Amino acid sequence: MLIRTLHWTVPHYWIWGLPFFLFFSTRFSQLLHERPNQGLLKALLCFILSPMRVGISKFIESYLLWKLPLEKYGLKPEHPFAEDYASCQMAIMPENFFSEVEKGKILFEKASKWWFCNEGIEFEDNTKVEADVVILATGFDGKKKIKTILPEPFCSLLEYPSGLMPLYRGTIHPLIPNMAFVGYVESVSNLHSSELRSMWLSGLVDEKFKLPKIEKMLSETLKETEVMKRATRFYKRHCISTYSINHSDEICNDLGWNSWRKKDWISEAFGPYSSQDYEKED
Repeated sequence: MLIRTLHWTVPHYWIWGLPFFLFFSTRFSQLLHERPNQGLLKALLCFILSPMRVGISKFIESYLLWKLPLEKYGLKPEHPFAEDYASCQMAIMPENFFSEVEKGKILFEKASKWWFCNEGIEFEDNTKVEADVVILATGFDGKKKIKTILPEPFCSLLEYPSGLMPLYRGTIHPLIPNMAFVGYVESVSNLHSSELRSMWLSGLVDEKFKLPKIEKMLSETLKETEVMKRATRFYKRHCISTYSINHSDEICNDLGWNSWRKKDWISEAFGPYSSQDYEKED
């Protein structure tokens, strides 16, 4: 198994006996993280609570290092867990993964560069790994695919002006008319966020609300980009996980829905938000 960049993985959704959603998926937990347009009071609160944010990340890391033999196999990332979560790169460890490692059925090789050779794979230090089959589990670059579809000048505008696609409400590019991009901006639950954005897009098409001016939409997306940059070094992943509830609130407000979806304030503050909380309102 060739590893280019180490990332944190979790064995399940429990940390030291506590459900994982308590740390990132409630309104209270997301108060610890910066969000776009959060206002002075929320910004001050976020700053005051920043030690708690760091502490939660280390709390989760301590469990993962205890539960999984990451240090034994040189798989401990150098960056905080919170940065992986903020870039939607937290993965669930397959069942029995490390038991197979212990048996010698899975071997690790860390390298930033490699290439094919007659025997299999060769690395920068001239070492080789013999292989009959090489599986490239690299994901895909959606931006490149979009660039092959769009004609000029829109193709050149995709990453203007921040280097990331400026998608208002994660859907509309202010400079590309008559086109929407559902599912491009990631969250921890892509199906949930894409479904909600689809409802938002349907409302836009049905003229239930109007888009702001182009300048305002670009300004909003730039603020989101700056938040992502401060949250993680992997900000180009374009992920809203640390302020996903705020993102959903904005969509609800555009649609004229109540953004607070729970039945009582305790559930609202400490309950996890999921797709079931966003049933379509007439």
